[in-house]
Amino acid sequence: MKKHFYGLDVLRGLGIFGVIVLHGAFYHYRGVYEIDMTDPGLVVTIIGLLLMFAGLFAVISGFVHTYRYIQSQKEGRKGRLAHMLRNGLLLLAIAYFYFLFTGPGIVDFETNTMDESLLVSFINQGRFQPLSQERVFYVDSLVMLSVNVLLLAGLFKLISVKILHKHAPKFFLIGATLFMALSYLRLPLYEVYMDAVAEGRMGVTLLLNWFVAKNNPILPFFAFALFGAWLALLCERHDFKTVLKRGLPVSAVYFVVGIAGYVLAPETMLERSIDPTWYFIMVAQIGLFMALALWAISLFDFGKKTRRGRVSRFLSRFGMAGLTAFVFESVVAAIIYFVLNRLFGFAPGMGGALLFGFVLALLWGLLFIFWEKKGYVYTIEWLRFGFLSRFHKSAKYERLQEAKHD
Repeated sequence: MKKHFYGLDVLRGLGIFGVIVLHGAFYHYRGVYEIDMTDPGLVVTIIGLLLMFAGLFAVISGFVHTYRYIQSQKEGRKGRLAHMLRNGLLLLAIAYFYFLFTGPGIVDFETNTMDESLLVSFINQGRFQPLSQERVFYVDSLVMLSVNVLLLAGLFKLISVKILHKHAPKFFLIGATLFMALSYLRLPLYEVYMDAVAEGRMGVTLLLNWFVAKNNPILPFFAFALFGAWLALLCERHDFKTVLKRGLPVSAVYFVVGIAGYVLAPETMLERSIDPTWYFIMVAQIGLFMALALWAISLFDFGKKTRRGRVSRFLSRFGMAGLTAFVFESVVAAIIYFVLNRLFGFAPGMGGALLFGFVLALLWGLLFIFWEKKGYVYTIEWLRFGFLSRFHKSAKYERLQEAKHD
């Protein structure tokens, strides 16, 4: 049984690299408030779509946690479940620290204002901007990932070992499909949620927040984790040719259905609403992200070793310790932009903003080259998994320590 999938490190790293580039570009583009959301142009539309790729991390997370749960049979699955619960709760605490203190801004195009996190606002404005209710209740990608881990742990607890062993792939595929279909309920529930927020009904707001809030709620993002779990179960039970034979058709069906639904649904995505257009984008993304996961595993884990070159190694470091970059990239970008703006009047257009974001990502990559030689000591991952390893063996912590010997 394979212990680790290098391709998923590369894919996760590529995703984090892309987030740094896009955040750096979008939030430092001088014309950000002038974007016409009814006709934003090709570049802005592409950036907007790429910023909706949080589901990729959900698929990878679902795959990894399921595969490690299967591996834990010899160590004891109860210990693994406890590890998942601790990991999920710790990641949830990091998630709220991130979005309240160091996370990116929330743009309000109607008022041309930016709702910034505490440290970013201090750098940009010279003061701590008061925390808004929207920021406090914002379901960012880290909240989504932590909740998915907790839900997977609960699901594994409910499923007997016998059922998991004999019928798991079919069970997870059917379950993921049903959950994605159930997620259509988010459309009417979102209106209920927004009315509750506007009317100050805190009980309804708290009840629905993780399920249907604006960005990365359980409906539908737990479905992404379940499809990742399904791919992990296929990889554990079959040779990779069989995995491709079973996985690619499902991903193709989801992608085609999603694109068809997007084409036929009303063109309202640019109005930033939660509607059938949004839903079918999610459906298409499930197909795309499963295909990307299979492609990465095929290329880097079952292909020729010569394909593991400098670029893949560069990206894999983001996959190993990218949470540190993710949490602090907005603060670092704000500091660098502040210095450049004060010294040189730096206020880039779209091309310059994209270059700014790309250079920021490269700088993080260079830092990770140094950090890898030190075993990623004092990164968030090193602290997080070092703490978790006190209670249960952590393969990730061992890999972080071994990285300096590679």
